[in-house]
Amino acid sequence: MLRHVRILAGSLKPNAGSHIYNRQLIRRLVERGHRVSVVSFDDGGEDWGDVELTRLPRYDWDGVPTAWRFATTLQSLRSRCEIAAAHLSRPDIVIATEHLFLKGHAQRFPQTPWLYLPHSLVIAHEIDSYGMTGLQHRLTRHFYMKQQLWALRHASGTVRFNQSASDALQKFYGADAIQSPILINPPGIDVPVNAVRNREAEPDRPLRLLFVGRLVVSKNLDLVLRTLDRHQGGNWTLDVIGDGPERDLSQKLVDDLGLRSHVTLHGYQSEPGDWYAKADLLLFPSKLENMPLVLMESMSQGTPALVIREDGERYRVPFSEVVNDQVTGLLADDENDFAQRLANVITRPECLRGLSQSAQTYVQTNFTWERHLNCYEEHFDRLLSSSSESAAIASDVARIHDR
Repeated sequence: MLRHVRILAGSLKPNAGSHIYNRQLIRRLVERGHRVSVVSFDDGGEDWGDVELTRLPRYDWDGVPTAWRFATTLQSLRSRCEIAAAHLSRPDIVIATEHLFLKGHAQRFPQTPWLYLPHSLVIAHEIDSYGMTGLQHRLTRHFYMKQQLWALRHASGTVRFNQSASDALQKFYGADAIQSPILINPPGIDVPVNAVRNREAEPDRPLRLLFVGRLVVSKNLDLVLRTLDRHQGGNWTLDVIGDGPERDLSQKLVDDLGLRSHVTLHGYQSEPGDWYAKADLLLFPSKLENMPLVLMESMSQGTPALVIREDGERYRVPFSEVVNDQVTGLLADDENDFAQRLANVITRPECLRGLSQSAQTYVQTNFTWERHLNCYEEHFDRLLSSSSESAAIASDVARIHDR
């Protein structure tokens, strides 16, 4: 059944995996015939056609003395007021990803079922990775943890992309604190046709290594560069796709290590598909991920990845649910194993044979948009059916009392 689905998206700029997912989700729901409305701080630079987009102002508190420390709380309060005043029709169902909009929208439409979709593994770990210090870090962390815990207690359901992400929430907050039912719904990925090429037909070219991701500390590009420094005599290149606050430091490290002839930082690329398609191996030793779009996109193009297994402390990632070691990619046990496996690939590129087709087949089988949207729609129907039954019971009780 077709529904009016509202997405509380925060941002639609295609500069983060969560934003790209939201953009795709909106388009796919429209293609299925659903009426889609969106609340966001921006339009992502696009005309969304029939999508009902409500843009809320994002305020700049940097110029207000001491207010920048409380920016998230102040923005949340302003957004709540903006949502209350906005000309919003009542949706049938809500998918909420932006924490700053959660309470305001739930208060505006208290009878509307809503699904909480946190894109971070655990919000506290995400905030810790931002590099904030002192009072600003403590206040921001406390604010977002309160928002997340409130959502886990009040949402009609919580969507997680994998079991590891579900387990992480329960471990951090305690299973008893999570009253919202958790729905495991693996994400959808576009799988290009004929993406896997015959890399063995180009035996004399350099091994093409690839890193894709926002240049922040948690993505761990530093480990990649320092590991590759030991192999400057090898026949390889590394393309780095992405931008972020660590870009200047990353370029300086490339220069300091003397890797300019091997490593190129290309900055943000709006269409990374070509980079995946021509690479032999994605290097992705990220320390903090929910369900990394980069990894899934790379595998969909037939490019396997070298990643590091989760340990629950330094590496909070779901990679062992996605990468079958030596079958769909390479799953290192730790940083030392990562370095050893990369050395082996550089000296023996033929060890990658067979991984390309297996990686693409795995994604094509397990991460389709059709399967992802079917799961959503089945849950919409259950929630709305349950909501209708509750409303009918409440109406019957009211009539009994009226007598």
